[in-house]
Amino acid sequence: MPIYHVHFTCAPDYLARRLPFRPAHLKQLAGLREDGRVVAGGPEPDGSAAHIFYRVPGRPELDVLLAENEFNRARLFAGSRPRQFDEFLEPLDPPAIDAGLACILVEGAPADRAAARRTLAALQQDTRAAFGGFFADGAGLAVIRSSQPDEAAEWLVAGGGWTRPLTTRIWSQTL
Repeated sequence: MPIYHVHFTCAPDYLARRLPFRPAHLKQLAGLREDGRVVAGGPEPDGSAAHIFYRVPGRPELDVLLAENEFNRARLFAGSRPRQFDEFLEPLDPPAIDAGLACILVEGAPADRAAARRTLAALQQDTRAAFGGFFADGAGLAVIRSSQPDEAAEWLVAGGGWTRPLTTRIWSQTL
């Protein structure tokens, strides 16, 4: 079943308004994770964006989940950009709900996709990567368990297959 990464742009007042909606949002996402329809999710700590990784049969089902998302309904999200992975390395050990794990989202176009996949899998086995994958347009996305953007990018480059420039974003993996 396809995995989608959805990058949500948060409303300008997201940080000021989100707390009353957060318990229902977490409960909703926890239920979707239990059902196998959400892989992971969480915000960028500065309140500018959030990322949720959905597992659904197709875009129509994803659109329903996006419309029903508690934060979306509360207009805490100003927009969304879904992308479907064509190859995905599942998380080996999902965190507890509301874990707030410090991670770095690293994106870039690998120079060698097979080598980049091996590097991501090796980092996953070494517990330095949570999960990740590759999109049809050639871009790769890795969730690296580090709080340092430069360190996260360097782990991928040093492992092989990934080359700079890489984009890094600080992310709090909530579930």
